[in-house]
Amino acid sequence: MKYIFLTLLMFHTLFASTEYEEAYALYQAKKFTQALPIFKKLAEKDYDYDAAYILGYMYEHGEGCKKDMQASQKWYKYASRGYYWQNKPDPSRDISKEIRKLYMGIKKPPDEETAETIKQYAESLYSIKAHGANYFLPISYRMNGNYPQTNGHEAKTLETEFQFSIKYNFRANMLGLSEVYSIGYTQKSFWQLYPTSAYFRETNYNPEVFVTIPVGHVKKLDYLKAVRFSFEHQSNGRGGTQERSWNYIVGTFYLQTGYLFTELKLWSDVGSLEYNLDLMKYMGYGQLQFLLPYKKSIFKLVLRNSFSDKRATEVNYSYPVTRDRDLFLYIKGFTGYGESLIDYNHKVNKVGIGFSISR
Repeated sequence: MKYIFLTLLMFHTLFASTEYEEAYALYQAKKFTQALPIFKKLAEKDYDYDAAYILGYMYEHGEGCKKDMQASQKWYKYASRGYYWQNKPDPSRDISKEIRKLYMGIKKPPDEETAETIKQYAESLYSIKAHGANYFLPISYRMNGNYPQTNGHEAKTLETEFQFSIKYNFRANMLGLSEVYSIGYTQKSFWQLYPTSAYFRETNYNPEVFVTIPVGHVKKLDYLKAVRFSFEHQSNGRGGTQERSWNYIVGTFYLQTGYLFTELKLWSDVGSLEYNLDLMKYMGYGQLQFLLPYKKSIFKLVLRNSFSDKRATEVNYSYPVTRDRDLFLYIKGFTGYGESLIDYNHKVNKVGIGFSISR
């Protein structure tokens, strides 16, 4: 499985053109009659708003077809509606508008390439997006047992927990499957904020590379909406007896039944357990997540079973506290094993409350 996934990534350098790019190349070569049906298929079946816009232009000017202003307006409206709803919920649109004003006040050089470079630098608009939940829990309380000592520090049961998680989508549709290739990074920290000498008890680092393939448009797969294949590394960045790390491959299946979203995640270690030989006994080989949105609330339940008594259950609840829905109340409960790498073989019962900026 790992080698199949790595082979898919290699197609990034072998097959750089998508169906849209092929159609656009035909259009630029003025082979309008060949380009038209491809753009039509992309717009109608793949919801490609760029293709819809070009269709509007072709019908307006009679390129590869008779002039048809009614058809032209239809495709123009379809494209504009799609662009609008695609970006309307994104609060970064307003931010982007204001950032562009910075460029407007800069003196532009006559050279177009230099001007474009300055524009890109001034606007600093990149496609970094939220990946997992980004949250900050100032109150995170452990209700059983004790944390392991860290460099002689005695950890308290009350601490602060936060997670930072982002991804970058670097390519799409190289195989014609509408797949998206991404790099992700998640960092979870446990901060002993309340003792006199505050310190970070544990931090877990989780870089990954993955490809996500939507399949919800396939009629025979009514419940399955997408699949994802990834290669991940997780460690706590320590050495010696406190080193915890592993490499693993993951297959994730996203399903929907009514308005209930289910995520089945299966993983396998790839021979990297020299620092924690019994890790899989506690982490198991997969987990099941249920997500239920209701009005403004989202409820999430995660179940992990290692086919032994080393189970884990996590419950999350989030609710927007601002009008723009960019800040959320976030409550998290956890019971079982594997909450953090340093403490993976100790049972933890814990509850936390705070805020998140992504769900």
